[in-house]
Amino acid sequence: MTALEREAEVREKLGDNAPSISASTFHPWVWEGAKSLWRSRHYREAVTAAARKINAEAQNRLKRRDLSETKLFQEALSASAPAVGKPRLRIVPDDGSDTYKSTQRGVMAFAEGCFAAIRNPNSHEDGLPELPEHEALEQLAALSLLARWIEGATVETVS
Repeated sequence: MTALEREAEVREKLGDNAPSISASTFHPWVWEGAKSLWRSRHYREAVTAAARKINAEAQNRLKRRDLSETKLFQEALSASAPAVGKPRLRIVPDDGSDTYKSTQRGVMAFAEGCFAAIRNPNSHEDGLPELPEHEALEQLAALSLLARWIEGATVETVS
């Protein structure tokens, strides 16, 4: 107990009292998808598994198997009205406001970025070196935020 108190005091006095993040607090889709690979130090594969899990859960929420990843999120997060067989995810209620429009556009761009810059290189580039642990953790954090938005969104459909 004394060692822990002393460590906290040293961090505080030396200015390194930065917040920390634990992967176990990430969205369950992300951590459950990544955990086993992470523990065996396969960081790049763990990140890829987390991205795949988000894709699968989004497909489940939307009842869509015809699209995946970037195309799925572009369509699902479009600000346009849903169509038959093309439901939309609404991050915030569609009140026609600039806030609604910018939130939808921003989350769609974020989802595109996560799949284009995180998932795709990790999945499609052969011979990439293993990700450093801290970089993989940052990528999981980005995916966790996306997962929270997707799970918390309202699914808007047309009959």
